[in-house]
Amino acid sequence: MKDRIAHIMRAKNLKASDLAELLGIQPSGISHILSGRNQPSLDFVKKIKETFPEYNLDWIIFGKGPMTTSEPFRENPSPSIDFPVSNSLDVDEISTPAVPFSPVTEETLSKKPPVSNKDGVQSLFVLYEDGTFERFSPR
Repeated sequence: MKDRIAHIMRAKNLKASDLAELLGIQPSGISHILSGRNQPSLDFVKKIKETFPEYNLDWIIFGKGPMTTSEPFRENPSPSIDFPVSNSLDVDEISTPAVPFSPVTEETLSKKPPVSNKDGVQSLFVLYEDGTFERFSPR
């Protein structure tokens, strides 16, 4: 939520002290939220919504749905990543991966490697040429 509050501040060209004044709270409260020391209280979220009614409450709190109330809903595979979808993708536009990989085949799909979540992996997305995707999560 702190990133979304920071986004609102950047969009409105506000410093932490400006936002604190608009919301009627101490500047240190904003500082603690933006640093991650404190989580925003319900009262704080209510003040944000009252001060900036154009922002969607679900987006402010959960990061889901459209950012503003006038923006149409568009579901992304990840809130922080927006994948462009194009049927005319030029090969030169694709960066070469740092590690070599081989295409997914029926044979490789039938071999299920052991799933390990020791590196904190939450999800794996497979993006298809037609713009669709599948999400896989470790067990």
